[in-house]
Order: sequence, then structure tokens, then C-alpha cells
Amino acid sequence: MENFDKTILVCPKNDEESLQILKISAAFGISTLISDQPHGAKLEREEKLLERLKSTNPDATKIVIVEIPGPEVEDTLKSDGYEVIIIDHHRYDDLDRTHDTSSLEQFLVTFSLDDAKLIEFGFDPVMVRGVAAIDRGFLWELKREPITKEQQEQVMDYYREFTMELGPERRAREEAVAREAWEGRREQDGLLIVESEVGDVGFRDALSYLVAKSFDEPRPVLIRQGNRRIYVQDTDAAGRLHERFGGFLFGQEKCWGVLVEGGQVLPVVDEVIKTVLES
Repeated sequence: MENFDKTILVCPKNDEESLQILKISAAFGISTLISDQPHGAKLEREEKLLERLKSTNPDATKIVIVEIPGPEVEDTLKSDGYEVIIIDHHRYDDLDRTHDTSSLEQFLVTFSLDDAKLIEFGFDPVMVRGVAAIDRGFLWELKREPITKEQQEQVMDYYREFTMELGPERRAREEAVAREAWEGRREQDGLLIVESEVGDVGFRDALSYLVAKSFDEPRPVLIRQGNRRIYVQDTDAAGRLHERFGGFLFGQEKCWGVLVEGGQVLPVVDEVIKTVLES
């Protein structure tokens, strides 16, 4: 996709990967509609979407949507004459959009942005592709990248700086909550169980750094955050958890999570543990 004049990127700004995408889109002059939805974004929740699309770029004929699922709205956009391109790598309750590559990597391919172009516009491809690796399979995936240990540490610093941009106090609070929860961890049949009553801040990323620093190889971890979030990372039971409890899959379908809202009830931790440990 060499010519961006007829294209609109629709992308949230709710995590480090999406922030990297938005920085690149801004540098390359791609018309962009930024969603203010948090994780769990859905296209039908975008108010006055068509009107905002027309305002963003009235000449657009193509819409690239990043991690905001909504098949019915997508069909409506197609009926309105738009070509719709989906960028995602998650599996949701009733929608499979898993992909071998991260959304950032798909974005780069979709817009034909190779390393030379990234360098030309001031980006370090090692850092950009490091962010993609972390989103694809977190720190374990970064460790598999053909880069030096020093570069890995630089990527982690680069990634965490994005956390600061998402909220000046967010990184400090995430890390504090993650450390406290990690200190209270327990283990059951090889499954690390980390629980916190803090539900209004997502500390999974910060906690994953602590796991990676403590172990040389991936370990299955259950993370419960208040009454709103529960995740299980690096487990072969992710598909079984998704089938039983709904939610979404990520991390190359090795990770599962649920974020509840509007009176929904979080799966019971003991039932999640039992499902993970089933042979």
C-alpha cells in the first residue's frame, strides 16, 4: 500500500503496541481515527463512526481497523463502499481473529513499511520489531529474536517508556501493584497463582517482567486482578479455558483472559485452576 491518500487507519490508544502504531502512522502522514476505548474495544461502541470517518478523510475508500472487532459494523462500512482491512491477532468469544504475527507487524506489511522506510522516518527497526515481539509472545518471544542481550534490554526500556506515555503515573502504580502481588504468589502443581484486589489497573505486563526475571523459561501463571480481570499466561490449556469460560486468546493462543463489565461475573479462580490442571 504505497499511497495512503485514500486510506483511514482506525486504531485505539490503549497499550504499548497501539501507541507504536499510532506514532508510525503520524510520521508517515496516514489519516488516522484514534479510538479512546480501553481494552475490550468494540466497533459498535464507536459513536458516530461514519461521520467521524468522513471528517477524518472524505476521500478515503479503504479503512484499516486495528483490534476493534465488530463484524456487523464492518459489513455496514462495506455496504457504504469502503474496503475494510482487519488487523488483529486475538480470538474473542465468538470471533476468531488469531494470526501468527502481531498487529504491529501486520500494520507494517499492510502499509508496505520496511526497515529502510522506518529508518528514513526516524524509527529504529530493532526497537519497533521488539515491540511487535513482546506483543506477539511477550518477553519470551523477545528472547527468541536474533538480537543481542543488550538490545533486548533496550527494547524493554523502549517498551516501558510507552507505558509512561499512556499515563504519567501508570508505570509506577503498575509496577508497585505487580511487586506486591508477586510477593504473595503461590504455586499449585506447577501453576503460579498471583492475585490482587486491585482491579482498576492492568498490571499484567509489569508482572510478566518479574516472571521473566525469575525464570529462564516460560512458566504458566494465573493472574487475578480484583473482580474484573483474570488471565492465564503461557499455558497449553488456553483453548480449553476459552471454550469453557469465553473471554479471549492472545500470545499465539498460549494465553487466555477475561475482562468483565456491566454486572458480569468473573470466572471462579478455583474453577480456572481446575481447568488448567486437567490432563
